[in-house]
This record gives sequence, C-alpha cells and structure tokens, in this order.
Amino acid sequence: MSDPRPVRVLQSVLLGGAQPSYADHVAGRLDPTRVQPLSFSYRTALTGRWDVLHVHWPENLVRHRSRTRRVLRTVLFALLLVRIRVLRPVVVRTVHNTTPHEGGRPVETALLGALDRAVTWHVRLTDETPVRAGAAAVTIPHGHYRAELGDAGTPADPRCLLFFGYLRPYKGLDVLLTAFAGTTDPQLRLVVAGEPASAEMRALVTDAAGADPRVTPHLGFVADDALAALVGGSAVVVLPYREIHNSGVVFAALSLGRPVLVPENPVTAALRAEVGEEWVRGFTHPLTATDLTDALAAAAGRDPAATPDLAGRDWSTVAESYTGVFTSRPVAA
Repeated sequence: MSDPRPVRVLQSVLLGGAQPSYADHVAGRLDPTRVQPLSFSYRTALTGRWDVLHVHWPENLVRHRSRTRRVLRTVLFALLLVRIRVLRPVVVRTVHNTTPHEGGRPVETALLGALDRAVTWHVRLTDETPVRAGAAAVTIPHGHYRAELGDAGTPADPRCLLFFGYLRPYKGLDVLLTAFAGTTDPQLRLVVAGEPASAEMRALVTDAAGADPRVTPHLGFVADDALAALVGGSAVVVLPYREIHNSGVVFAALSLGRPVLVPENPVTAALRAEVGEEWVRGFTHPLTATDLTDALAAAAGRDPAATPDLAGRDWSTVAESYTGVFTSRPVAA
C-alpha cells in the first residue's frame, strides 16, 4: 500500500517573505495532499523529518556578512552533508545559475561540489543549462507573473527605459548608466528601481541621477502594484547583466507585455524563439547608447495590443512538474 501522507519537501530558503520568491510561487501551487513544503532552518534540516531537500542558490546556505555566522553556517552545512550521506534522501537542485554570481572561498566551493554530487535530480529552467556529466536532469520552465502583477494598466512612455530588481554588481548597472549617459535625446528617461545591495550601489545610482536629470531613481523595496506601474510606464526593460542565465525580471517584464533588452547568448536566443523575437532583443557587450536607442525604436513599432507567448509557464503547471520530481527517483541506466 502506498504511503498516504504528503511528501515533506524541505526548501533551502525561507518561505513566506514580504517579497515572494521563486520557491514561494512553486510552494503556493503545490497540492497539499501530495506535497508539504517546509521553510528552511538548520534545526529542521539536521533534526527534523523531511523526505526531499529542494535546493535553491546553495551558496546562500553558507554565506553571511558576519564572519562568526559564516563559520557556523559552514559547520552546519557540513553536518547537513553528513545527514544526506547517511539517510540518502531525494535531493533536488533547481539550477537558477550555472555558478554563484559572486565568487566564494575555497571551502565553500568544496562544500557546494559535495552537495552537487549528492543531487538526485537537477531541475533546469531552460534546456541550455549545463549540469554535471551523468547527472539526472529535467527541464521545468520558469513561471510567469501575469496573475500576480495583473495588467500593466499604464500606457508606455516610448522614451522610457527601465532597470529594476535587487541592485547587485553583477547586473551591470554601471554599464547601463554609462551607456545611457552617451545618449543625446533630452527626452529619454531611465528609471532605476530596486533595493541596493550596498552603499556603493546606492551611490552609483544617486550620483548618476545627480549628474543627469533624465535618470530617475526609485531605491528600496518595490511592491507588486508599484512594479506593475513602473513596468507599464516603460517602453523597454533593460538587463545589462554581465552574464545572464535565468532571471525573474525577464518574466515579470514579459508578463506585463514589455520587451526586454538582454545580453545575447544561447539562453536568451532560445527564449526569443519561444516567445517571439519582438519581445527579446539581444545585445553584445559592451552595451552602448545605440543599443538603447535602437531598442526603443524597435519597441515603438510593436503592436500595443500584442502579448508574448508564455504558454505552459503558469505556476500551477510548474508546481505539477515539480511534484513529479519530488515523488520519483531517476531510473538507473
């Protein structure tokens, strides 16, 4: 007889934060009679009862600004690896990025490598994501945010560019600000919205706004309704990331019917083929003023009533695919 209780899935992140994460969107659509998602704590990880460990951004389980807390987390992570080795649970890793956005210490690299070797299933958000040779992998596309963000509700300003999200160095905001400063149209606008990761990132934006009145900062947490208004008021959302693989920002923009300007690579090319080429415009680094003005010109020629094809990317479909992963093990070759 099959076990009637739901599979207990320990997430590697906290659930239920003020700003819902990818894991929250998946957890919120899971059938509770089949899967019970658990918010992460090391107490639960090391002493609690769970059947599956679902890992997102594993470096965050080790990192902390405090050296003392970082050392403690390193020890606890090592103990979690021991528990995994002894109990051999299902370990699912969603591969959001091929490598951490910021480099880590050698001990962190070693621990993350050990965890990766214990993974039962690698979940890729795109077929272009590489995984460890011989590892079992399944592709589950990133969900869209149409239900969460609703309708843009604001006519696009054809001269407005938008950058939004958590402001971190790898996202290339400095490059965007330099490229925008090179544009000559006094009617162009660049809106930068999001919480800076550091005082340096905050100063980067405020200094640019002080030097160029066309730059408008909205620094801090941006709620969904405010984000929808900002995206709706823009003509193009720019992601000048030094490297891009998967990004919720892309799907937030597309969900609200706004095209994105992104670095050209196999992942963004595949997304363009899926949703329509008018929605995903690529550039080759370094980003230039011409890239920005050309993207605005292309957006101006778009049918304002058109929407990108995001079929199969609703979170209920994503959650159902995860349920299949949580409740199975790969068949040995």
